[in-house]
Amino acid sequence: MDSQTTIRNEDSMLRLKIRSYAKEQRQIFRTNATDALRFGLGQIKSEISELENLSAKDVCGLAARIKRRKHATSEDMYRLSHAFLQGNENINTFSGIPGAIQVLVKELSGPNMQRQIDAAECFCNLSLGDGHVSEKITALAGSYLVTYLDGKEERLKRSCLWTLANMLATCEKAAKTLLQMQIVPKLWKLYTAPTDDLNRFQDDAGICLYLIATHAACTVSAVDRRYIVEHLHEKLPTDPGSDYYMYIIYQLNIVCSEEDLSVQQAESLVNFFVGNLKTDWDSSAGGSMRIYYGVRVMANLLAKGDPKLLGCLAEPENFVNALNRLFALQDSNLRYDLMRLLKNFLSLNIVDSNLLLEQLKVYA
Repeated sequence: MDSQTTIRNEDSMLRLKIRSYAKEQRQIFRTNATDALRFGLGQIKSEISELENLSAKDVCGLAARIKRRKHATSEDMYRLSHAFLQGNENINTFSGIPGAIQVLVKELSGPNMQRQIDAAECFCNLSLGDGHVSEKITALAGSYLVTYLDGKEERLKRSCLWTLANMLATCEKAAKTLLQMQIVPKLWKLYTAPTDDLNRFQDDAGICLYLIATHAACTVSAVDRRYIVEHLHEKLPTDPGSDYYMYIIYQLNIVCSEEDLSVQQAESLVNFFVGNLKTDWDSSAGGSMRIYYGVRVMANLLAKGDPKLLGCLAEPENFVNALNRLFALQDSNLRYDLMRLLKNFLSLNIVDSNLLLEQLKVYA
């Protein structure tokens, strides 16, 4: 399997992961359907089975209702959310009705926290549609979805992250627009936040950054790249979502000849790379990403030609140990990058080349 096939497989797997919440969310809806405190509905008299058969005609009726009232109740948004989960026909029907999305935007931006959450969950399911739907959501609600990443309401923030991930995965134009809304630094703050009961968004933020790096890397501004450079040290190999870290750094070309790295910033990358080698990784897409792109980032770092940036890898013994462990994987996808890493290290002339080569255990 070549590296491009590996990337495509990783991308497909992450897309499935982004959408996996739908099943969980459907179960939550069923469990809480009669909970008056959750939905503020008093009592839902109809059977839940009715909600599983909402048609495009039902969606048209709901859209007409909220447009007429210029307001959507929690029940309205609950039913719409459920309808969107049932397929693209319902999504396309709603998105094609002039003024319908604007009512949801009004609830998303309004003062009522519960209706903000209901609207965010509505947009989350609506964003499961095709690219043109994501483009419309971004234009009308993108600024609110990005702004709420700074908020403290967990459910609202997570729904916004899932919605943004769906849009980043399906629409390049939407991604470009979101990048103009300061989404990168907001995502990086969530991605690198300390793990505790209030900060449990690292993995979701990492997926969003992964999708930006995959689909819109060339659109990321110099200012956003500099922000990432200045905060490289805030992500640790043991943190949630760290599987994506080296991929993001590589794809965004954070380590390049034009980008100045301080000794501390470079050292944080080296420590992350070495930290990955010290842990037991598996052959899953996440484990492979850590290694494949870690090697490429290190090769780029060595290519800058400054031994002061190598941190602990400046010690030949540490470098040989790291390289031998990687060679021992006998992974054909790694061979070229490992040889490039070795070549760049030898080009620094900080060690006797013959002596170092004698210590390597290259497996055929």
